Amino acid sequence: MKIRKHIPNLISLGNAFFGTLATYYALKYSDLFTAIIFMLLAAVMDFFDGFTARKLQAFSPLGKDIDSLCDVISFGVAPSMMMTVALEAISFPLPELALVVVPASVYRLAKFNHDTRQTVSFIGLPTPANALFLAGLAYYTLTNASVISAVPLTIKYKVYPLYGVVVLLLSYLLISEIPMFSLKGSTTMSRAGHLTRIGVVVAVAIVGVILWSFSGLALALGLYLLINLWDHFKKMIP
Repeated sequence: MKIRKHIPNLISLGNAFFGTLATYYALKYSDLFTAIIFMLLAAVMDFFDGFTARKLQAFSPLGKDIDSLCDVISFGVAPSMMMTVALEAISFPLPELALVVVPASVYRLAKFNHDTRQTVSFIGLPTPANALFLAGLAYYTLTNASVISAVPLTIKYKVYPLYGVVVLLLSYLLISEIPMFSLKGSTTMSRAGHLTRIGVVVAVAIVGVILWSFSGLALALGLYLLINLWDHFKKMIP
């Protein structure tokens, strides 16, 4: 038995371990700061399992399934739990709504495993991008829960529905047919344009985290979403 072919799978399982820790810290302690750190570590594992598989030529159907199952934990269950905790903190009427992200993520990952169009870029919102956006929004909501909870009811009735809209919109985008660029490339733009956009999103993420801690993740991933949606709808204009 060659040990090298199992190395990517071990890295994938590290992804699941960190994703489980992220979920635990969110639910047990409402500690979204630590939970997001573990989610970021899961994202690092998710990047390196594919990278390692390509370098070692250690691809297998089992490895592909393990990768997706681990992603369900780290980028489906963990962010939805973070969002649920944050919504409970502001007395949102239906915090369980955030759990809709889980089945949407499961469907998106199963679809990815059998979709030959997604070798370079994505079709639909990738689960790590969705997870980081939700984690950033949840962190902002929880850290400002006392301020949000204190606003007059007339404002709450206008603002609170936006949380539901965001969760449902993200869930739809996960399973949509909208092209999204990845770190590996894009089918809708030149290499120079792709690298520029990656650089802008990364720069916004770094600046956002420096200025607003993990709330800045929502800003950066929101920009990623807007860029892709702009490209998509621009093509629909005659």
